[in-house]
Amino acid sequence: MKKLSVYGVLSLASLLVRQFLLPNPFECFGNMAVIYNWIAEPILHIVAYSLVGLVYCKGSLPALGTILYLAVYSTLVGLLHIFGIFNFVWWWILIIVLVFIGLVILTAFLFSKFFELDDEY
Repeated sequence: MKKLSVYGVLSLASLLVRQFLLPNPFECFGNMAVIYNWIAEPILHIVAYSLVGLVYCKGSLPALGTILYLAVYSTLVGLLHIFGIFNFVWWWILIIVLVFIGLVILTAFLFSKFFELDDEY
């Protein structure tokens, strides 16, 4: 009998959340939404996996990697869903991306101030 691990449970939970709870971000395209989602899905997985790889070493803490992957993937789907609300108009996308980048920079700045991280080792 296989041993149940935290990673296995979190991995299954992540799969179920991604499959059943996250919206289709391309609903604004009507009947073509499913096809666009099938095309974008592998790209989203590659982008999310690559972004998580910037801050996580593969195999170090598999449960943490699963949580980070779900968070990044959900954020990407959320951004695409917001873009879809505005019918993927280029200037709304630009505004949303700039706001998102500003939030990431602000969060990194506040994180470094609160935890007083130094670049010196």
